[in-house]
Amino acid sequence: MVLDFFRGSAPKAMDEVHATLVQMLSDGHDVFVTSSNALFGGGKSKATKREVRSTDKEINEAQRAVRATLVMHASVNLGDLPEVLQYASIVKDAERVGDYAKNLYDLVKYGADFDGAPDEDQLDEYRNNVARLILEAASVFEAVDTERAQELINKADGFLDQYDANVKAQFTSELPTEQAVARALYYRFLKRTTAHVMNVLTALTQPLERLDYYDEAKEDRE
Repeated sequence: MVLDFFRGSAPKAMDEVHATLVQMLSDGHDVFVTSSNALFGGGKSKATKREVRSTDKEINEAQRAVRATLVMHASVNLGDLPEVLQYASIVKDAERVGDYAKNLYDLVKYGADFDGAPDEDQLDEYRNNVARLILEAASVFEAVDTERAQELINKADGFLDQYDANVKAQFTSELPTEQAVARALYYRFLKRTTAHVMNVLTALTQPLERLDYYDEAKEDRE
């Protein structure tokens, strides 16, 4: 059964959970943009660190609030258990989006800076792809647009292969070690962010038992 958020009798608590998940994705986008801007010339600063940490903290608090609401709702609305379980599954994916976005700022703290790099255009293109994906996913999830959700999943699935190829390429790169490591981690974090966004979208396209598998290798999904 695919998640049906807007049943005519949908309880207010579930609508609030839905809205919170949308906000978590939006906040995850903010963390991603702030962190990646620092990686592309912005550099580390107390203000950036404070913004990244405070927004990530809000996402974590939202996750706990969602879980508490779901437990309370399930205790008195057993008929909604499938929806509760689906929300409980994807809320951790929404939280992971912020976590992996925050990891990009860790690269900055370690000294990575892609501003002016020979491959800056490619690096920048990928970060813009992920930023757009997060925002589009939030919009699609809010509207419960199942057709668009599947389109986004299919598009993003192609990105995963590209991230893997770019990580692998760093093993034979002629770049200095610290630069190759920074790129390998960068593409890895983009891949994980993308996969968790896709997992959130599966709530609109997949039955409960098939949620939460896009962060697995393709050969392990079945």
